[in-house]
Amino acid sequence: MRSEPEDCVRCGACCFSESERHARVTGDDYARLGDDAARLVVFHGNQAFMRIERAGETGPIGRCAALVLDAEAGTFLCAIYERRPDVCRTLERGSPACAGERATKGDRPRRALTVLTPPRR
Repeated sequence: MRSEPEDCVRCGACCFSESERHARVTGDDYARLGDDAARLVVFHGNQAFMRIERAGETGPIGRCAALVLDAEAGTFLCAIYERRPDVCRTLERGSPACAGERATKGDRPRRALTVLTPPRR
């Protein structure tokens, strides 16, 4: 019996990367991002990618600049979900690519939430 993968908003693994060239942005993607494109996209030569933000004191945790983390709720939401790049649109929950993302980066979302959660007194 195969278990269902965790709901995307509770996982977020695919939105994390240490690579500056994580999520390719095409010309159509850039146009779809509209006014947000300039702050969310970086260019490496003539190629465009979603910008990766860094967080963490014990080693940077890189995540897509469009990812909104809610440490209290433990969720990962895309601020541009309806306008996200094609590479993000084609990654299907539970697909082999999704399983690969979870297998290689599954700990990063929880580590990021830990970094963002202030210690309780």
